[in-house]
Amino acid sequence: MIEKSITPSQPVDPELLERLRFYLPYLCDPILSLEIVPGASPEIRYTCAEENSCALIEAMAHALLGGQEKAEHLNPHHPRAVFDNRTAPCACSHDILPELLSGDHLIAFGPGQYGMGNLFLKTFKYFERECARMTLKQNPQEFVYPNLIPRDLMEHSDYANDQGRGYTWFTPSAPGDPLAPGSPAETPEHLGKPAVCLHCYPHFKQRTIDEPVTITTQGRCYRYEGTDQFSPDRLWEFIMRENVYMGSPVFVRDSLKAIETLTTGWMQSLGLRAWVQAADDPLKASGASFAASENIPVKWELRIALPASGGSLAAASFNYHADHYSQPFEISEGGQSAATGCAGFGIERLTWGFLAQNGLDTAKWPDAVRQEL
Repeated sequence: MIEKSITPSQPVDPELLERLRFYLPYLCDPILSLEIVPGASPEIRYTCAEENSCALIEAMAHALLGGQEKAEHLNPHHPRAVFDNRTAPCACSHDILPELLSGDHLIAFGPGQYGMGNLFLKTFKYFERECARMTLKQNPQEFVYPNLIPRDLMEHSDYANDQGRGYTWFTPSAPGDPLAPGSPAETPEHLGKPAVCLHCYPHFKQRTIDEPVTITTQGRCYRYEGTDQFSPDRLWEFIMRENVYMGSPVFVRDSLKAIETLTTGWMQSLGLRAWVQAADDPLKASGASFAASENIPVKWELRIALPASGGSLAAASFNYHADHYSQPFEISEGGQSAATGCAGFGIERLTWGFLAQNGLDTAKWPDAVRQEL
């Protein structure tokens, strides 16, 4: 174990040091722990396993603090190994949606609204089970949260800004007491939540985390994708499973990498044409202006090819929040705001991506899936 410290040569804004505390471990895998020791001349103390990692760590620290080596060490710095299986063959290249609809595998009820049956439902259940088995390998606490989330909670902590787009609002009223048009009670009170992790942070509000926390949860999510969206990869209502991580930046980083490795190993075993890339819609995490200005990707996604259209869909994402959720909900670790992150999986999207590449003839499917149906 190598223990080192860095003392900035010039005064540094405390907010910038706090950003460094969250982002340097996230960006630099060799870091095993990191602590900012405040004072007139603050110290950045870190540990790593090998002496030859120190030069990189210190160069990146100076880059994050705006040193002269910034352009050289930070902009191209993310030498991240990513999964890429885009050369995998696909058994199916035609549009299977008409077959799914004619065979009651999917039942269309309008834009973004499908029921599931027969082979689609059986395949969905496979992905639901396997996703649960995979996420449980991280030994999480399991919770079930409501599908609705109060309006005032969604308006807290910039949730609304994070989740963007259209909402599905619910206004409860007493039976037999319809709301009068224009009445104050018509103001929407609850939202069909757009991500299942959103209850985790108020659940742990004002808690001190003595040991790292991993949570797994599954539920229904709601996102309005527009009235012209008839494809199964743009549902208004869908099932999502998420693992959520709370603790030190190193713990959250390592947990995200571990679940990503499990996920890509699963995709590889199924022979899916899939890959991981930085997301086009970057997460708006705390210090987003800092992260964006330094070209720091905090959201990565698993994409699955759709051969018939030549496009792809995002079926999973791996997200680093820094202290965006922990700070407003006062979730602390080691006397400071904890780091959080999450990995989310769209079960219908995994199902649709698999079927789009393999077709409906189960004889041509991978044994691992066919035997589980």
